[in-house]
Amino acid sequence: MNYKTVCGARVSEMSLGTVQLGMNYGIANNAGQPKEEQSFEMLGTALANGVCSLDTARAYGNSEDVLGRFLATVGEKPFITTKVPEFSLEDDKEIEKFIIENVETSLSKLGVSKVNNIMLHNSCNLYHKGDVTAKIMGTLPSRGYCDMVGVSVYTDNDVYEVLKHPEYTATQIPMSIFDQRLINCGVVDMLREREFTVFVRSVFLQGVFFLDPEKITDPILLEYAKPKILKLREYAEKEGMSIAEFAISFMRDVPGITSLVLGADTSEQVLSNAKYFEAPSISEETTAAVKETFKDVNIPKIMEVLSRPKK
Repeated sequence: MNYKTVCGARVSEMSLGTVQLGMNYGIANNAGQPKEEQSFEMLGTALANGVCSLDTARAYGNSEDVLGRFLATVGEKPFITTKVPEFSLEDDKEIEKFIIENVETSLSKLGVSKVNNIMLHNSCNLYHKGDVTAKIMGTLPSRGYCDMVGVSVYTDNDVYEVLKHPEYTATQIPMSIFDQRLINCGVVDMLREREFTVFVRSVFLQGVFFLDPEKITDPILLEYAKPKILKLREYAEKEGMSIAEFAISFMRDVPGITSLVLGADTSEQVLSNAKYFEAPSISEETTAAVKETFKDVNIPKIMEVLSRPKK
């Protein structure tokens, strides 16, 4: 496991995403939300295998509560990112009150006086009252709540908006082998030039990569995902890698990326994911083929399926 230093703290190239610890999440997750004992095992496995960065949010069910009870059992605290939930408020003072109250609630649930990174959870808050919100977020480090602030975003336009505000120095973006839009448009290079701390989520496209293509029945996934999954399997086999190793190696080696946020359903998955970071780089030939093959994946159509409520 490799590390970067951010605001004096170590950040592992794998961050453990903890949304699964607080709610039922992920298209390939059939086990549901783990019990707290299982959650503690997963978190303990992460820390024992060099993963010292945890990602959570107020909106992740009771994830912060679970993390808080776990953190009370360990000594040195990991790098923690949490997020302020989406809001639609008009009054400047109400916006400040909402942000501060949610931050203080997060700290209370996590059982800490300060976290490393606090982000806006939804990029919609960049556009309405964005200047006001950025200034309020920018006060959080001086108030002693965190070291840095940022925004979790979706699109290139979101990133351009983030870059307008000097208060933000961190972001979380969705990228994967299937979704290279932010790489292709130059956004990732822009973030690197501005020395942003960049977390990448959806590396496995919420589990789509692991679906058995022969068992896919959803018409949207049949059309837009199955052919790409088959090609992904072909490339991974050519490199002698598993799908997970291949997906991680590709994204890990993109210049400017700080850490990949990976969720898990079991401690075994946490361990496997951590070990995958030891995989070698993908060959230049296959990397070029991957960039060409997956440059036009219809992510919005696939997201239609992923955004459906789990039954």
